[in-house]
Amino acid sequence: MNGSILDVVNGGSIWLLSVSTGQRILEQAIEPRYMWDIVEGEGLESPSDLVGRRVEIAEDRMSIEFV
Repeated sequence: MNGSILDVVNGGSIWLLSVSTGQRILEQAIEPRYMWDIVEGEGLESPSDLVGRRVEIAEDRMSIEFV
């Protein structure tokens, strides 16, 4: 499923991405250690900088790819 990130929420022990696919809004949980790998890998300053980025979420929702 392709979509764009609407919001990034710091839940303390987990990060939550809200993603709009055009037909529905999905929530994708990400562990903190992976969130910082994503931020660094995308060359960003903070997780909130991910808002607006295009992503592809696997059908089983076990992986996410930034496009």
